[in-house]
Amino acid sequence: MRYLVTMLFVLVVLIGCSRKSDIPQRDPQRDILLHAQSDALEAKIVLTELRDGRLTNALELLEMQIDTSVIMIDHSLSKEREAALGTLRSLKAYREAHPRQREAVIQDADKEDAEAMIQASQEASRILSDLK
Repeated sequence: MRYLVTMLFVLVVLIGCSRKSDIPQRDPQRDILLHAQSDALEAKIVLTELRDGRLTNALELLEMQIDTSVIMIDHSLSKEREAALGTLRSLKAYREAHPRQREAVIQDADKEDAEAMIQASQEASRILSDLK
């Protein structure tokens, strides 16, 4: 679990940093591989939670995934962000219909991880509420 949380927030930071840097060219194959690895690990962890009967934790992990995606979309380049506004609006509608609830007990999450998850949730909420 701690690996997942760390991985999600490292990805957010990397996206934010790469936006500001002067990297001449990104490697699309590497991006695809990283995305596939991330998706597979997230799915494995959520499935494990579900199979072990921890539905609340599985839901929280999926909510965290939405938070991370919202932040990553928001930090994308302006041109790309415009194309993604439909996704952000869809996520906003989902959150309005199903307000975020933090009931899960995330095993192996220390105080620092818990604080990072709360901050990401608040940032995602701010992004969605600012969306017009």
